[in-house]
Amino acid sequence: MGLDQFERGDTVQFTFTTSVAPDAAPTFMVTGLADTVIASITALASSTTAYYALFTTPTSLGIYKGEWLAKKTVSGSAYDFRRAFLFRVEETTRHV
Repeated sequence: MGLDQFERGDTVQFTFTTSVAPDAAPTFMVTGLADTVIASITALASSTTAYYALFTTPTSLGIYKGEWLAKKTVSGSAYDFRRAFLFRVEETTRHV
């Protein structure tokens, strides 16, 4: 299975779904492979368990890491919901 690929400079919607409502809206973070933070976005809610973040991809071609982070507290214990994935930014069209 290959990496998701996006055009450089395009705006993309990333989604996150959980089985329980988190304590607060999740955060979506994008880093370069050198762990340089490019963006940290508080997600918008579609419902109490579904969220999305709009992100404009970098103009630099390469591989990036997207990561969702949410927290849920149950009976005084905090649990992290994490999902990380890689995606590629390419240029498949040329502007003349």
